[in-house]
Amino acid sequence: MTAVRREAVRTLPRPLIRTFWMLHRAAYRLSGGRFGLSQPAAGGRFGMMRLATLGRRSGKERVAIVGYFEDGPNLVTLAMNGWGSAEPAWWLNLQADPRATVDLPDGTRAVRARAATGTERARLWARFDDFPGWGDDIDAFAARRPTDTAVVVLEPRPGDSDGLTAIPPAQPDDDRRRRLRLRHLWIVPGLAIAVYANLQAQQLGLGILPLLAFGIAPDLPRLLGIGQPHAHGQMAARAVPAYNLMHHPLPPVGMFALGAAGVLPPVLYVGALAWLGHIVLGLAIGDRMRGSDGRLAPLWPGRRPAARSVEPDLADPSRSAERAA
Repeated sequence: MTAVRREAVRTLPRPLIRTFWMLHRAAYRLSGGRFGLSQPAAGGRFGMMRLATLGRRSGKERVAIVGYFEDGPNLVTLAMNGWGSAEPAWWLNLQADPRATVDLPDGTRAVRARAATGTERARLWARFDDFPGWGDDIDAFAARRPTDTAVVVLEPRPGDSDGLTAIPPAQPDDDRRRRLRLRHLWIVPGLAIAVYANLQAQQLGLGILPLLAFGIAPDLPRLLGIGQPHAHGQMAARAVPAYNLMHHPLPPVGMFALGAAGVLPPVLYVGALAWLGHIVLGLAIGDRMRGSDGRLAPLWPGRRPAARSVEPDLADPSRSAERAA
């Protein structure tokens, strides 16, 4: 019975969850805010909002897209971090400074966050079942976490009369357009390769396992902990050779060619496509090979890397949790 229970509450691998979050934020940016947000629908699915907090260490605006539902004038969300063990960075930021702004499909609101307690928490917790998407059994998921999962209430904040500097509202459309870069176009061939890999896996009867294995493989140096950043956006030098090998297009292209020629088995043929798709999508979100100092290498030879202040939350996925602070 215990084994069945654990199977029932199994979550996706963290790298896949983090990749989905990054792609969601990228889609929001590329569409100028027209994609990525939604209204909650009871019995349908929770809504999606863009939450801007003040980094507890950096003092800069940090952004996350989180699920929510409405409770009167308040917005309610869950500090569940994809049901991971750590607290989400946005909730740590709100505990340090509860003021925030949220972008909703119908506009922007200034809010103040607090954790629900007592009977209010029990009432709101029960309502999460009315908005599917948090998980089939949120009690079982929450039981796996080492701390209680906070039910976060975002109350309307009419103004900042305490003399503190308010968090700036969402960037206007012209600023969103300014943030677009030519490298974002890599998302088109990246998604095309990913879709083609999935179709080939289905046609060959291989299932999703090769896609997952080879889609995660390029980030093995980071997943194994040998590439933990030493500074903002910097990878440990000892991890750079292995990381660059896994993010160079030649190995998957060679494997794909040998698989297409029948020299390698179909599983490696499909795996090479998933691997290549990961690399190409990485170019779109700013995740690519590193220089000898562990920092991002220029995308084109002879060019300097773009200023790091332009897109702090997409420049280096390995630092996404810390950059949110």
